[in-house]
Amino acid sequence: MQINSQGVPFVWTEIGRKPGKYVLNAIKINSELFPDQPRYLILSKEFAGKIKVPGCEIVLEEQLIQTENSIQFKNTPKNWSWSQANYWTNTTRRFFVLEQFLKSYEYKQLIHLESDAILLDLNYVDDLFRDLTWGIKYTKQDAFTGCASVFLVNSIEKLKDLNRFIIENWENPTNTDMTLLSEYQKLKSKNSYLPSGDIIESNTVFDAGTIGRYYLGGDARNNRIPFSTRGLLPDTKEFFNPSDFRAESHGKSIRIIDSNGKALSLACVHIHSKRVPRSIKLLKKSLIKESNAKRNIVWKIGVLDYGVINERIKSFLQRRIFRNKTADPRVR
Repeated sequence: MQINSQGVPFVWTEIGRKPGKYVLNAIKINSELFPDQPRYLILSKEFAGKIKVPGCEIVLEEQLIQTENSIQFKNTPKNWSWSQANYWTNTTRRFFVLEQFLKSYEYKQLIHLESDAILLDLNYVDDLFRDLTWGIKYTKQDAFTGCASVFLVNSIEKLKDLNRFIIENWENPTNTDMTLLSEYQKLKSKNSYLPSGDIIESNTVFDAGTIGRYYLGGDARNNRIPFSTRGLLPDTKEFFNPSDFRAESHGKSIRIIDSNGKALSLACVHIHSKRVPRSIKLLKKSLIKESNAKRNIVWKIGVLDYGVINERIKSFLQRRIFRNKTADPRVR
């Protein structure tokens, strides 16, 4: 029986694609912050190559034990309403891979992080793992979407229940992992959300995407001219709005403070731009600098991402010159 998060593994899933540099940097920062925790990176054999990450065990998804849910999900057809069907399928399939991981490695709990999310503080998570009454917890992005930037499992049975819910609703062409997490919380597990979105009932906030994107910029891959644009907010409701906050160092952690002096411990930051630095020192420096900057038009335009330009040139050459239609070069 765990009495806190000590010994609970951190798990990243990069299935169906080659992990980018930002994934390895994120794991490096995690190792720096929490050196005593076990770490696992789950990869598809096709893309694993000779990847090695210090302090992190590489796991091939093909070697994990299949479960009834994982087999059923694989055999459930879906006609997508969205583009990038493989991407959205894999973001949902990871929950089944996490179930397989728990079964294969005989862990009872885990902390799953998206590859562009950095957990900054374990205090809130420690307190959660002292309580055995909950099953899974994750972040709220807005009124209609959840987000697994941080996804905590305290019970494999509850994870199985989520996966059965996903299978039951998978054929709906508009459903993604994010809409399904939101629906699951509304219909089956009211207390699944961590302090995030508009649900801030403590002095802690988990970033479901708005904080990191607002201060550090969005993904330049989404823009025709690849600028990592800052100051972006969703066109939705019930999200966490960081525009009135600034970040500051607070001991070993980071907190954000609004104009009235209200302070929140920033438990994690979701770096949508994928510009994940090599160390926690550099991440803190960047977050504090950008959140305290004058938010004028130059700040909002953001940074021209030369990594994305590099990727686009390589992709053009491979697809047009070398006729490699599946090329997906990654620099970031």
